[in-house]
Amino acid sequence: MSSIFSFKLYALLIGVYCGSIHWVAAQEGRVLIHAHNDYHQRMPFYQAYAQRAYTIEADVFAVDGLLLVGHDREELQPHRTLEALYIKPIVDTFASNGGRAWVASDNRFVLLIDLKTPAANTLQQVINLIANHSAVFDETVNPHAVTVVISGAMPEPKAFADFPGYIQFDGRLGVDYTEDQLERVAFVSASFSGYATWNGKDSLTDKDFERVTEAIDQAHGMGKKFRFWGTPDGPTAWNTLYEMGVDIINTDQIECCTEFFKERKPLR
Repeated sequence: MSSIFSFKLYALLIGVYCGSIHWVAAQEGRVLIHAHNDYHQRMPFYQAYAQRAYTIEADVFAVDGLLLVGHDREELQPHRTLEALYIKPIVDTFASNGGRAWVASDNRFVLLIDLKTPAANTLQQVINLIANHSAVFDETVNPHAVTVVISGAMPEPKAFADFPGYIQFDGRLGVDYTEDQLERVAFVSASFSGYATWNGKDSLTDKDFERVTEAIDQAHGMGKKFRFWGTPDGPTAWNTLYEMGVDIINTDQIECCTEFFKERKPLR
């Protein structure tokens, strides 16, 4: 059974916790949602893709010449490679859709590759893997291409220019990027626990609200979209952070989060 057929069958037949799967964002406007630890979903890539997630995250370890996907070394399996779970399905999808992520849509998405092993041992292997698919991963070849963003064990900003232009990076607050380096930053991310202790219920304390707002403003002052990771993961948190100005909403519940924002007109 082909991967594309499997995906179509999945989209038609599987019911999920939040109800039936919706082809959200048939409209071009959409709230930007990050599919955190996507590889833990029942169908990695395909569930987030069906919801038109803005960013889809894969944690990657370089092990014995393979790029293995998982959160910890203990859960790595030789068949769960970056190529099998993400690169091949994405390439097949683009082939089916005439070189776009979604048919008759200019929307694009990000493949966020979180390096769990040092960039010196891992990033070039990632580049080698996608280099043969420039029509899918290089916007100078295809303006509808997937954006590849490197996070985790990233190289130092001074080394950004050593890598192909289609490789972008996950920025950090408090880093004094040069103008050229900042051009290679796709968006800025930060750990929520570094700014607040909120559990996602009721309201943020005044102190937490102030610190979270300062982080958002700092990223926007850099001219970049902003994402927190490690946030409370539920409707109150999603709505609160979005209203405060967080551009990319982090979730492990991709269908539920997308359903929550389905009828909402994006604020930005």
